[in-house]
Amino acid sequence: MKTTAFVSALVAVVVSVLVGIGLPSKSAKPGVSSVSDQITQAGKIRVGYTNVSVGFNVDPKTKQKSGIFVDVIEEMAKNMGLKVEYVEEVGWGTMIAGLQTKRYDMIASPVWPNSNRAKQATFSNPVYYSSIGIWVRQNENRFSPEGSWAGINKPEVKIGAFDGSTGEKIAQTLFPNAKIVSYPEGSGEGQLFLDVTSGKVDVFFEEAAKGFLYDKSNPGKVKNIAAEHPLKVFPNVFLLPAGDFRLKEMLDTALAEVENSGFVERAIRKYEPAPNTYYRVAPPYRVK
Repeated sequence: MKTTAFVSALVAVVVSVLVGIGLPSKSAKPGVSSVSDQITQAGKIRVGYTNVSVGFNVDPKTKQKSGIFVDVIEEMAKNMGLKVEYVEEVGWGTMIAGLQTKRYDMIASPVWPNSNRAKQATFSNPVYYSSIGIWVRQNENRFSPEGSWAGINKPEVKIGAFDGSTGEKIAQTLFPNAKIVSYPEGSGEGQLFLDVTSGKVDVFFEEAAKGFLYDKSNPGKVKNIAAEHPLKVFPNVFLLPAGDFRLKEMLDTALAEVENSGFVERAIRKYEPAPNTYYRVAPPYRVK
């Protein structure tokens, strides 16, 4: 009895030591620990997206997807031996919630990083940059760049902004005294440009490319008073789950590959409404 008890105790000690030093037990099964693991095992990337015109456009009738980010993510996935599954269209205010509940693996349409989003998600490296214009009526003459556009920061000035958008964040932080007129996420930029024209709002913050497209279809209605002095410049990035830096490393490497091959430049030229509407990512080297 004593011998049996001693052997049992010895076995228990040995097992506990082996477990303590991290040797796997026979019953242990490899688990899926991150989104990057899930993508690799499934052979596909499940993406959410926003319909944002030039960067990621969804045809309302056919649901066909096109744009800079569509071409880029498809090429990245092809190089990684993966497929892209377009799971759902989302809004600015709900896209991070979808990441957190794992309805999709990433947001594959252009996202502008800001400090609030940084608390809840991870960003890829930039694909390209957008300059943010200040769009007003054609006959608007109240505002100038002097004093950081101080003329906009007044209670009588109405700023149009989508709920949860970067435009709303800009209005709240740079022009806290102005009145923000909120728009539902699905309204579309066209509605805000129209309301600027009609006088419902005085100011609308939007990238130069989208304003150029509106002005092309509606000449002489609006103008960008920040063309020479952009209000802000934002990188356009993929939005990833918070803290999954293995996924970020994987996607950044794939993105660098398509940038260095010239694919991203060709995609930008294919879709941008006018030459040099978007700012390019500078290469980390100089060719003499």
